[in-house]
Amino acid sequence: MAENNTNNDSGSKLAALNSATLGTEMPQITLPDGTKVQTGTVGALLINIRAYNEAYEAGNKDKMGILEEAMRATLPLLDKVGMFDLFRPEEWIQGDNEGRKAVGKMFQEFKAQR
Repeated sequence: MAENNTNNDSGSKLAALNSATLGTEMPQITLPDGTKVQTGTVGALLINIRAYNEAYEAGNKDKMGILEEAMRATLPLLDKVGMFDLFRPEEWIQGDNEGRKAVGKMFQEFKAQR
């Protein structure tokens, strides 16, 4: 029972973050296994990666920290739907896109903790 509350709390937090980022309330959908997931997560992540890159260029560590929290909140859902099977964390880390690097590293940490 506590797991469902945790999942609901995580889903509510993600819904709030996605809505704030995208400027509109996004619906949930139900996956074939019955799991409810928040839509808009990938779109919000892309916006946050772009904002992270701008904050990185400006040296705004406070903004980067806020964006890291928002990007970290997406990891369980993106893992669930297979995003990191399609695009491996190592691919996210390669190159010069600091936001992508941050997400790839956060995902590696997320998986190491599980």
